[in-house]
Amino acid sequence: MLRSSTRGISYTSLCLKAVSYSKTLQLPQTSFGPKLPNAEENKSLINQSSQDLYKWQFKRPESEYSGKFVLHDGPPYANGDLHMGHALNKITKDIINRFELLYHNKKVLYQPGWDCHGLPIEMKAITSTENKDKLTAVEIRKLCRNLAQTMIDKQREQFTEFGIMTDFENPYITLNHEYEINQLKIFQKLTENGLLSRQQKPVWWGVETETALAEAELEYNNNHVSTAVYVKYQLKLEGTFLEKYDNIKLLIWTSTPWTLPANKAICVNENLKYTLLYKKRSNEHLLVAEDLAEDVLEKGNKKVEDEEDLWKLTKEGVSISGADLIGLSYSNPIVENKNVLFPILHGDHVTATAGTGLVHTAPAHGGDDYLIGKKSGLQIVSSVDDKGIYHGLGIPQEFKHLIGKRFDDSIWPIIDQFDEQGLIFHKNKKFKHSYPYDWRSNKPVIQRATPQWFINVEKIKDTAVKSLDDVKFFPESGKNRLLSFIKNRNEWCISRQRVWGVPLPIIYDKSTKEPVQVKELMTHIVNMIDKYGTDEWFVEEEDISRWLPEELQNRASELIKGTDTMDVWFDSGTSWSTLSSDVDESFASSTPLADIYLEGSDQHRGWFQSSLLNKIIASGSHGENFKPVAPFKEIITHGFTLDAKNNKMSKSKGNVISPKHAMIGGGKPFLPTLGTDGLRLWVASSNYTQDVNVTSEVLTRVFENLKKFRITLKYLLGNINGFKETVPYDQLNPLDKYILSKLSTLQETCIEYYKEHNFQRVVKDINHFISTDLSSSYFDISKDSLYTDSINSHKRRSIQTVLEILLRTQVGLLAPIQPILTQEVWNNFHQKKGSSPYTAGSWSSFYRLPENYRNPAIEAEFEQIWCIKSHLYKTLEQFRQEANIKSNLELSIDLNVKDENSKIYDILNRHEEWLGDYFLVSNASLGSDATQTTPVQINTTINIDGTEVVINVKPSSHEKCPRCWKYVAPKKDELCGRCDDVVTEQNRQ
Repeated sequence: MLRSSTRGISYTSLCLKAVSYSKTLQLPQTSFGPKLPNAEENKSLINQSSQDLYKWQFKRPESEYSGKFVLHDGPPYANGDLHMGHALNKITKDIINRFELLYHNKKVLYQPGWDCHGLPIEMKAITSTENKDKLTAVEIRKLCRNLAQTMIDKQREQFTEFGIMTDFENPYITLNHEYEINQLKIFQKLTENGLLSRQQKPVWWGVETETALAEAELEYNNNHVSTAVYVKYQLKLEGTFLEKYDNIKLLIWTSTPWTLPANKAICVNENLKYTLLYKKRSNEHLLVAEDLAEDVLEKGNKKVEDEEDLWKLTKEGVSISGADLIGLSYSNPIVENKNVLFPILHGDHVTATAGTGLVHTAPAHGGDDYLIGKKSGLQIVSSVDDKGIYHGLGIPQEFKHLIGKRFDDSIWPIIDQFDEQGLIFHKNKKFKHSYPYDWRSNKPVIQRATPQWFINVEKIKDTAVKSLDDVKFFPESGKNRLLSFIKNRNEWCISRQRVWGVPLPIIYDKSTKEPVQVKELMTHIVNMIDKYGTDEWFVEEEDISRWLPEELQNRASELIKGTDTMDVWFDSGTSWSTLSSDVDESFASSTPLADIYLEGSDQHRGWFQSSLLNKIIASGSHGENFKPVAPFKEIITHGFTLDAKNNKMSKSKGNVISPKHAMIGGGKPFLPTLGTDGLRLWVASSNYTQDVNVTSEVLTRVFENLKKFRITLKYLLGNINGFKETVPYDQLNPLDKYILSKLSTLQETCIEYYKEHNFQRVVKDINHFISTDLSSSYFDISKDSLYTDSINSHKRRSIQTVLEILLRTQVGLLAPIQPILTQEVWNNFHQKKGSSPYTAGSWSSFYRLPENYRNPAIEAEFEQIWCIKSHLYKTLEQFRQEANIKSNLELSIDLNVKDENSKIYDILNRHEEWLGDYFLVSNASLGSDATQTTPVQINTTINIDGTEVVINVKPSSHEKCPRCWKYVAPKKDELCGRCDDVVTEQNRQ
């Protein structure tokens, strides 16, 4: 006998025509809507899911946790409004923290920080007052402190809107007294370990900001344009092996012609070969490296027509060893006294890759130049002052006309001065190359020799490198980047000539300007700063007795306090000391203090490096026993936020999208309203390990995904409203078990992605599951039973059981990324309502599905069924067009499997009663004679794993039920059997 999935039909239905049955349906009921919560609701949800949750952790017994998790916050600078980079940074950290709490049951310790010292705040504070030239150091510091605190308050309010799980009322701030004292104690360790020295040497100098700069404070401009020149100096020939030649000049090349007045030597490489070029008309020779001779000739002979004006190699093909040139001397043709001679020296930095193979050397204005000058006893005096203006020192009398001029305004007067005497061989006004800029003023920097304080990194960098063996990096490329910076660094200039910062606690002799080296002096000063505060150090006072220990009291009138402050990277680089209640214990820690440091990729040269070096410094004792222990177990880096054209966002370019704009929406460019969770979803949807584009198109896609999440959760909440009686797993229907198996797979993969910090894949997989497995499949199939079955039918309760599990699991998976949405769902999940989805005892936000939910066998069965459905839908679409059918519910399907012993027949046989539901048609039968013809029908044959299945599609022979809309009713406008039973039951209640 043929079987059919058509339900029993009642021919005694009492229904009448045109009766509305909408009130008899079990429609979803929930106050949770598809729209985002309003501002007031959002603020309340943020408090519940963020600040309240963080504080709750500390009320919970330690025994209930599996351990602690510390993500140390790299302090943002307390200046200006927050940008999308801040959102990317803080939200990424928060997702990690929430996962650790929810999944690993760790107590999360996350203290936000702010970096407050430094030039930007100082300059902004000074320009905010009218009498800036009359301000004392203490007055400037007060202005800076107030400005920094104002900006912290402003940024704190903006950060709170990101839904960050922390206590913003108790941050660590680098201007706080306790922080500054801990920093000074780490500075003391520098002196104790013999790592601090004062040297007069070239440092990067910002002429606009008038201070020394560390490498981390530089930004390289790859399109910088300089004027580069080839300049001739007169070689002294008398008494040398070259005196048979007339008039030999040394040809140098430089892209910093402003340093030519400070020339003190010319360097060659003893391993290079040199040759002579000759020009007949002037009867002069040029000495250049053999390998660069052709390049020099090409430049020198441009636009030369007369044969006698051409530069050529000498006929005899002279080859001179660089070693033979060392010790010879030359004169500067500008200097009238020709007895003033300068040496030719060896330099390892001299190569034959560019220039001439001879290098102009100004020891006060270059790193390599300084090393050569120091070794050779050359004068090392900067030719310009703090503002980059020539002051007359370190240059010959013939260049005194430059006094009072800025270095960059003197470039062409210097070139012209050499050119007037025929000493310019070639000049390039548009030499493009990479050059460092001050990251604050965005202006080119110079190198100038000044007395500065340096940390000897050379002594500790092997220990620092070794410490990274135990550090995990994400992405892995970050390790080589950090190693490169450390290995290539020998010193760290930490003194700054500014007022707003932590002072270097150093006393100088007034007459000699030398630092006073007395044991315990620094300890005494730090103790006094602890007593009086750092501002007091900057008070102008003739009598500095209060800062001196007993043994120096009699010299108080001869001594003076230093005015230098510390590099801000030293400030923030000591922040790990806040991770322990005992600062001395943090110094000696033999294990990393933080689980994770997470910042932008630029922090390999900044905060990551300074934190590591300071931790190694603090671990040593009297210059020994430095511990190879980093302050972090793992370093994670993210990229920068860019516009659609991959340009850095800036107000001047008009391409800025702020976090506030993204959350509120509207404006220019027009954006959808994302709210807190939308902003967070943008972060999670991005591949944050690379640069991230922020465009209206990207944010619109995020909005659509957020809307999808809300609609899905609304469906789940609405359909489990009032549900109580769950169905045991073994009694669930096959489709319900199938969706739980798919859900189990989703949960496991998402957990792994969370562990790998790959949030983009979490979002992608959840999206795919919602779109493919839920919205277009399970939800569509389940709606009929949910809405029209008896409220207590097994099938309906089976589905509701799964819907509640879906809700629990989806909320758990989304909770680290979408805490506001999670909290809102919780507040609408009335049966399990509590203060927070994370803290309620009856709820585990990361609800773990039982292992038996994973069911590969049933997934394989449904893959076969969905394969048939895919082929079937192509046939249905064709039939609907040909037969003018408006809905698939008007159709009936017969399936005929040729081989009843086949696997596909067995699958369809076991699922037969639900086939109509799966295929979303009114009737589906297995085993019918699919070859039987009707006036209107269509047949198609498909092959499933080698077995032929004939599908017969035809209009249903029954009428449309006015309640469920399926074509299973006996007569027009009468209820089908199922609906008749349900309505009758409802009428009896």
